[in-house]
Parts: sequence; structure tokens; C-alpha cells
Amino acid sequence: MAMPRNYIKFGNVSIVAQRNQEQSYKPLSKADKIPRTEAGYCVSEDNIAAIDFGTTSVSLAYTTTSAKDSGVNTLILDREDHSNRVPNAILLKRNRRSVIVEEFGTSARMKFEKKKASEYPQYIYFERIKMLLKRDKGIDRQTLVESFSGEKFYLVEVIAFILQCIKKKLIIQLNRNEDVFQTTDFDW
Repeated sequence: MAMPRNYIKFGNVSIVAQRNQEQSYKPLSKADKIPRTEAGYCVSEDNIAAIDFGTTSVSLAYTTTSAKDSGVNTLILDREDHSNRVPNAILLKRNRRSVIVEEFGTSARMKFEKKKASEYPQYIYFERIKMLLKRDKGIDRQTLVESFSGEKFYLVEVIAFILQCIKKKLIIQLNRNEDVFQTTDFDW
């Protein structure tokens, strides 16, 4: 007897793959598509930065045209441990009607742990946000993640806070040398 192509047998267990209805993958309706030439990024230079946004940690590697060595460098994100990988954690602080980044990485975790209960309403702490996502659910611009205080934020907002913080740290580090960089000088 010929087995169907979507049939798999493991010992006494048989698995038959079955396709459900075709899914509709509509483009994000709320996102304006900006052509790369209008984005203001310097696509012709060799300044490149790459962020590894992992499940539990974050790191950044970069290369610049002005680097004395032409290799890839990693940004030290934790000065105390001299580590280029830090926990995927961010501490936000309410500032009247807006929210600002207070700390990122290991320092965010340590600062949050030292807070008194009376200070909690002023702060919003996220850690390992990718671990909070459900594997069986789709992710889109409306996906929510919950902070340690129970508040829900859009995942895209929390990721944006983290990415902005890392980009800022890179520019500060590079500008300590005689070079002058802006985030728009890099392909990300």
C-alpha cells in the first residue's frame, strides 16, 4: 500500500500532516512604507551596525570606515562586567505624560531590584519580553506584552525603547574617539 506524501511513521505512532485554510498575510495597514532612499540612512558607506536581539540577552556588533582595524567590533554594553551581552531588560520611568528610558540591561535589573514598593508606580520594568510571547499566537503591531507591574504595552514600543537605547550607547561610545557619528551614518 502506497503511503501518502504527508504521512510520517515513527515506530507505532503515525502522523498525517494536514493543511488548514490558506492564511492571509496582509501588509501592515498602519505602517507607512518609506523607500530606503528617503529614510536618511547612509547606504553607500561601510558603517554597519547589527543588533542581536535575543530571547534573554542583547548585543551589538559594528564596523566603521574610520576604524583602525577593518574588522568587526562589539560594543561593551555592561561596563562593570566588561560584557558585550546584557540581559534583555529595560526600566522605564514615567515623566509626566511620557515615558523615558531610565536604565537598560544589567543596570536596569539591579536598579529595579533596589526600588522600594512606594516607588513602583513611577517605573515600568520589562525583562525577557520575547519569553512573554505565546508561541501559538501571531505577532503584529497590536501584540501586547505585560510589564512586571502588570501594565500592558505594545511589543513594538518596548522593542523600540530598547533599540533606541542601544543605538544611543553606540554613538556615545564612538564619539569618545575623534570621530563624529550619528545613527543615520549606519546601515542597521
